[in-house]
Amino acid sequence: MSILALIPLVITLAGAPAQPQPQLRVSVDSAQHQVVITVGPLHMPAATPYEHHIAAEPVRFAWPVSGWMRGFRVDLVDSTGRGLPREMLHHAGVTSLSRRELAYPVAERLFAAGRETEPVMLPGSLGVPIKADDAMLLYYALANSTPVAVDGAVLRLTIPWVAEDARGQRDVFPVYFDAHPVIGALSTFNLAPGRSITSAEFVVPVTGHLRNLGGHLHDFGIELRLEDAETNEVLVRLRADRAPDGTVRDVDRTRFFFKRNGLRLAANHRYRVAAVYENPRCSQVAGAMGLLVGVFVPENVSEWPVVDATDSSYQKDLAWLLEYGDPGADESHHPAVSDSVVSHAEHGPSRVVPATSCGAGR
Repeated sequence: MSILALIPLVITLAGAPAQPQPQLRVSVDSAQHQVVITVGPLHMPAATPYEHHIAAEPVRFAWPVSGWMRGFRVDLVDSTGRGLPREMLHHAGVTSLSRRELAYPVAERLFAAGRETEPVMLPGSLGVPIKADDAMLLYYALANSTPVAVDGAVLRLTIPWVAEDARGQRDVFPVYFDAHPVIGALSTFNLAPGRSITSAEFVVPVTGHLRNLGGHLHDFGIELRLEDAETNEVLVRLRADRAPDGTVRDVDRTRFFFKRNGLRLAANHRYRVAAVYENPRCSQVAGAMGLLVGVFVPENVSEWPVVDATDSSYQKDLAWLLEYGDPGADESHHPAVSDSVVSHAEHGPSRVVPATSCGAGR
């Protein structure tokens, strides 16, 4: 193994002051073509259930080498290197502070994982471009519902990487579109009894193609839609896999197999993301979300909007990230942040269409 870079950083895990301070280390393995990020040793108190997880203070670090990220894997292991139960990982992820999101003027959500997230690898020659010294932010939260505390655990993020001198790589970027965009807070919304549609419009400043698209819904979610807001045509429909009680087990994904290069999105054209829910209760339900998450290939990478660290929306988003790490990481979805204070003429206000009677569906 050839180690090209080792950058130690120190963070403190809240609630465990008597334990050794965890260290964050970033290394580049040129033989395996991987960037490896580790945090440890970690102390996980006993009887800490998933819903009362322990979130560490987010920590900044510098990306060590220029090239392309090809995927990611997140593991939680014990002091001997053996894997711990996946339920102990509430969430973990990395945000790039050096690049902004496509549809919103906030820091790019590079990747995120939760207990059910499997290793991700981009197909073919696709890769997310990253430069050496790009500013990053790592966040994570742990849980331990067992009666025995765990000491010496290590969080390990393994990121397949291609060097900048490689040929034939195609630039792709992670993107998300939110049915209820909010900055500096959770982008959740309430559900009225019955069926409702919550939606918001957005534009992209760069023409390109969505190569694949997935989504995230909370319980009682029925489907997510990507629509052309100017023609009202439904471009993508992702349905939820639901249990009889309304629990969402999964959401459809699509790779646009029947569209050459994927689904084309035109610059400065209005699109809409809509989240459809069915609340069977006769009272309001809080905490719903509606996110479309995909991989975007711009036709001209040089037109990607430059991050503006002085922008008020970016600053508000950063303050939230530094305090909470992931503004919506209750599960392994792509983090959901945009801006309710950004011009509604640009992104469109959220729109909720409620049912007319308790428990009534249409």
